[in-house]
Amino acid sequence: MKSFRIIPVLMVSVLVFTGCDFFRSIVGKPTSKEIEKMKQESLAKIKKQRELDSLKLVNERIARERLEEEQRNSLENKGRYHVIIGAYRDYANADRMFSTLEKDGYSPYFVNFSNGLRGVSVVACQDLRKALGEADRLLEHTYCPDDIWIYDIKQNIHINR
Repeated sequence: MKSFRIIPVLMVSVLVFTGCDFFRSIVGKPTSKEIEKMKQESLAKIKKQRELDSLKLVNERIARERLEEEQRNSLENKGRYHVIIGAYRDYANADRMFSTLEKDGYSPYFVNFSNGLRGVSVVACQDLRKALGEADRLLEHTYCPDDIWIYDIKQNIHINR
């Protein structure tokens, strides 16, 4: 009868003094030290990826700001009348339209407005009739919305930063 009491006492003492790591190592599962090591490696990997993502976003933002600065400086030099294919609150949509126009052979540029919208200008002209002709030609494309418009920079609602 004493041997039956000794066996449970030994099992309890083994569990208390060795913990779950002993049994986890027997069945091939990772121990607490291995789990902690994997956790630290995972956190280090996540931290490195965040740094890379941050650097990528910063580089993209710098490139976009340089492009915007060049375009802002030359907006008035391009022409008085700008054919605007769209004005977007979400800059990602403006970027997509910009890319579409570039693929189609245009040299678009952004016109930032004081209300926070970003317009995508396809062409600028000094003559209103020429701008109207360009707008009519642009309407032939499938990606072109029906509500394109002509912006006169003398309205002065664009941002000159």
